[in-house]
Amino acid sequence: LGDYSYISHLRMEGKYFIKPTKEEYNKHEHIVFHLDNNLDLRYHDVRKFGVMIHAKTNDILNLEELKKLGIEPDNNDLTIDYLYRKITKSNKPIKELLLDQTIINGLGNIYVDEVLFKSKINPLKQGNKITKDDCNNIIQSSKEIINKATELGGTTIRSYTSSLGVTGHYQDYLCVHTKVGKNCPICKSIIKKIRVGGRGTYY
Repeated sequence: LGDYSYISHLRMEGKYFIKPTKEEYNKHEHIVFHLDNNLDLRYHDVRKFGVMIHAKTNDILNLEELKKLGIEPDNNDLTIDYLYRKITKSNKPIKELLLDQTIINGLGNIYVDEVLFKSKINPLKQGNKITKDDCNNIIQSSKEIINKATELGGTTIRSYTSSLGVTGHYQDYLCVHTKVGKNCPICKSIIKKIRVGGRGTYY
């Protein structure tokens, strides 16, 4: 918006909808941008976890919220040495470390389960027990899974939908997440669900 910009983080369930201005407001539409063509851009968030920051455009990259973010999975700066350095001093479970957005930015709960499964790493394995080979497997699996999920429009579980009502299809490729009690697609043993760092974890 010229000298000022908005940064929006959707968190768990935030969504944007484009609707005619005359359409009645939904009770979960908390912020409305009136456009100049009789349309609105409406921010919809049932849980109200989303965050919106109004800041000077020139200062955006200096905001603490962005500066502290880690490297995204498809960025070439995500190297084995970087990841090893970030996790090797911690005794936290690797599942919890990969959910830390200051380490890798963009892996949520679903994708971390899938990355660890593809990397053949137990989610409870401590960061200081992770090898450089493990780091390489995590990086390669992260790139592959995120690229495929992006290509398929993401993962639609429960209440997520895009602004056009389009659902993603990566859920059709999930190997372990939400598959508790089913057979592992590789070894045929039973998939279990535990809690790691307060998050439901499938392995």
